[in-house]
Amino acid sequence: MHHAIEYHHFSCQGLHAGNRKRSPVGQLLRITRSAALLRLGQHELLLPAGSCFWLCADALAAFSPLSGCEYDQLNVSLRVTQPQQAGWLQTTPLLDALLDSLARWQRPKEWQGAYGQRLQVILDELQQCAISQQGHDELQACWQALANGQPESQQQWAQQADAPVEGTALQQQWQLLQALRLLKGGSKPAQVASKLGYADETALQAACQQWGVGEDSDQ
Repeated sequence: MHHAIEYHHFSCQGLHAGNRKRSPVGQLLRITRSAALLRLGQHELLLPAGSCFWLCADALAAFSPLSGCEYDQLNVSLRVTQPQQAGWLQTTPLLDALLDSLARWQRPKEWQGAYGQRLQVILDELQQCAISQQGHDELQACWQALANGQPESQQQWAQQADAPVEGTALQQQWQLLQALRLLKGGSKPAQVASKLGYADETALQAACQQWGVGEDSDQ
């Protein structure tokens, strides 16, 4: 990192299968459209649009934006004070407004100019934000039921007023994400297809095409 804080905005056309890794910097993930999945420890969290999650440096995690997801990523160098635990971050109206302005930024991104000044204010605001281990509890419970294939989980998901993505689309992408993880781990396509309920390898390939699967990259 050249500066103490860096901002990036991403738009995902398809499912992006994130690798499990440790980041050398603190990261703020702010979902602005659709949703993403975050594998943190033994938990698979659903990050809906409107949510912010802080990943402390060295946390072992896999971040997988779903198809259509848009998100802000703020990288914060260990040179500056930052939260030391991962969790749901409660943003301030000012922080939201500043991040929105950077997503639409058209002027030169100069650290010594207005762009850099906004990043400095964002850094200050970040220090004021509370972090919670619990967030979107009802939505998380419905998501876990859906992920585990529990009876009537689709109906329960459909009743969620703030569901960020349609239930069938979420279930299909979760199924595919599990398949991609097994493939990365060295499992044979035929074995993966059988284990996760695909008719055959061709059906698995078709699912990859349907959801525009993208590989992880280091930003």
